[in-house]
Amino acid sequence: MVILQAIVDKINKITPEPEADVTQSVVSSRSTWDSFIQLAGLIILLLLILAATYFTTRFIGNIKLGQMKNSNFKLIDAYRISPGKIIQIVKIGNKYIVLAICKDTINYITELDEEHIIFREYQSREKLSFEALLSKIRNNR
Repeated sequence: MVILQAIVDKINKITPEPEADVTQSVVSSRSTWDSFIQLAGLIILLLLILAATYFTTRFIGNIKLGQMKNSNFKLIDAYRISPGKIIQIVKIGNKYIVLAICKDTINYITELDEEHIIFREYQSREKLSFEALLSKIRNNR
């Protein structure tokens, strides 16, 4: 009797019942749908994080720009000597000071008179739309 029961159990394991196939297909389709919903949720979450980062960066940038406009410090010119060394002319109040800026130190070099400084006039470029820029590049070829 025990031997017959073991044989029947092995046969049931080998040939699944028809209801099990239906259950497996329902579970696999539900699993696919759940995976799609999770992917869509992650994409939405990524977009929200990117939007929050963008607006936070713009907000902080505008605050810093406002602080720099109302400051007594103004960078007049800079010259890079090597990757970690720069010479800068800085206007502090009404004085022009030359500084050597290294990786770990800032050294005072000298003070300049305003008549010894050559101011560069930067021309503001017109802002082109992408279409105008693309047509300009096509015409150059």
